[in-house]
Amino acid sequence: MSIETDRMPAVGFSYRLQLHSWIMENRGRFDALEVTLDHYFWAGPAFKETIESLVGQVPLVAHGIGLSIGTDAPLDLAYLDQVAAAIDRLDMPYYSEHVAFTRVPGRDLANLLPLPRTAAVADQLVERIRVVQAHVQVPLLLENIAYYFDYPDAEMDDAAFLNRIFRETGAAMLLDVENLHINAANHGFDPLAFLDALDPGVVQALHLAGGDTYKGGNWGEPVVEPKLVDTHDRPLRPDTVDLLAEVLSRHRPHTLILERDRRLDKAEERAEIADDLERIRAALGSHHEGGRRVEPASDRPTV
Repeated sequence: MSIETDRMPAVGFSYRLQLHSWIMENRGRFDALEVTLDHYFWAGPAFKETIESLVGQVPLVAHGIGLSIGTDAPLDLAYLDQVAAAIDRLDMPYYSEHVAFTRVPGRDLANLLPLPRTAAVADQLVERIRVVQAHVQVPLLLENIAYYFDYPDAEMDDAAFLNRIFRETGAAMLLDVENLHINAANHGFDPLAFLDALDPGVVQALHLAGGDTYKGGNWGEPVVEPKLVDTHDRPLRPDTVDLLAEVLSRHRPHTLILERDRRLDKAEERAEIADDLERIRAALGSHHEGGRRVEPASDRPTV
């Protein structure tokens, strides 16, 4: 499957098994479905058969959570071979993962954790990206994560760090708009300056999700300044939708994926998903005349 570059960007949704019937009943709302490959790997035969039955019915795109590309250790080549085989079997046009680490040798940390933004870490990351690219024969997209702490020895800001690894590897960016909003609010930087600093053509796909606000205040604990958190279980924040419009005025992604991990079962929760998809399409409509995509930048690789 390929994403056609002369059409409106594809609007998709993150596949969840408990929503399978609703997804199929609402097939017209989606141009694509994003499959988390690790869910596919860990699942039993019935789940795998369900995913494989979607091939040819709806375009599928690949997302991963198990690579831990930032771990200071050799990458798991058997895992990458598993990724490559699944992408081939499910006819997926690209593979996305996170600029993060999720484990250290001997321990799974069960969280996406940020990397120190130093030249040495960027060089290590470039080497690992090239290993992934050698094993997985589709374009690699890397996502910005939401982070709740930073390192005092950072040498670069977020955009400079990402530009460096993308320039040196040819990998592209999966821009998570909610994560950008969260980080800008929590760490006090301008999200528009971040968008302007990214190299033209590097943003090829978007994630959008609804988050929450953590206010602290548990008994016996000091009240902390409210922090935005990435929960994937709420409608899109108005500020995130506004930021999406700013993204689309500067960058030309080919795919936009709405993520939702929890609060999936009730009718009103599914209605929230449908409403968010319409809000995304409305934002797109204001940036693409006559239902046609803006032509991609000439220096941007197409998928």
